Amino acid sequence: MRLFVAIGVVLAAGALGYLLLDPFGDGSDSVAGAGGTRSGSVEGSGGTGSGSVADSGEVRTEPLSGTACQRLAGLAANLAARDRTAEAFLTDLGQQGAGIRPGRFALIDLARDGRNMIQGRGFKPEFDDGTRGQVRHFAGAARASMFGGTALTRWISEQLRDDPADSPDGRLADEGIAFAQALLAGRLEPNAASGWIRERLCKP
Repeated sequence: MRLFVAIGVVLAAGALGYLLLDPFGDGSDSVAGAGGTRSGSVEGSGGTGSGSVADSGEVRTEPLSGTACQRLAGLAANLAARDRTAEAFLTDLGQQGAGIRPGRFALIDLARDGRNMIQGRGFKPEFDDGTRGQVRHFAGAARASMFGGTALTRWISEQLRDDPADSPDGRLADEGIAFAQALLAGRLEPNAASGWIRERLCKP
């Protein structure tokens, strides 16, 4: 029952956001993950790359290594080298960190809790719930807040996902929301996102 309530809430908020702001335009489809240079499209993402750096040359990326948290920070660094806007950056982070596709598919993937694209540990104890899916949790919360904002995303986390505010998942969701909202408001630049993640989320 809660799944259907969650879908309804997310769809209602998302539909309004999509119609008014279209924060999830199909603008980004290239991979910045497993190392090497900018490569082809992710299956099912579509789009024309309007939110990414124009193809005046290849954008070099670094291979992802270390713990899952460190790989999340590395992914953020790679995306920041390519994406022009905070919206494009967060959309790509949601896709490559949590399996949440761009455009109209985002709401479906959010309702299904996304997918574990980067598995492992390495988060500080206050954010570690003992599973290997915390990258998905963080990236998913950040992406969801693009639709629902701070209050609605936090309410869904606490009331529908059973993640109390003082639990590891609740605290990590709050960090994901704060991260996304700081980027969207211009208080945090994408090129500083990797350092933000390493400092606030990852074990030393």
